[in-house]
Amino acid sequence: MAGIRALQKRTAKLEDAGKPRPSPLTILYGSFDAWVECEVLAGVESGALAADDMVELVAALRGWETEGVWNAR
Repeated sequence: MAGIRALQKRTAKLEDAGKPRPSPLTILYGSFDAWVECEVLAGVESGALAADDMVELVAALRGWETEGVWNAR
């Protein structure tokens, strides 16, 4: 029975390794869009963040999100 349990654990690790990892923004805010709404839009509206810079930054980070940069190991 110990051999079967060990095989099950190794199989579970392999299955987990094949799953995509969520980005840090998804982990903290639930989704990329939630981060934009909570932090970026609020910062731009308050004047703490420059709107033109944030448009470029959000576009770059969204590209990372769709390309799966967070999955690179």
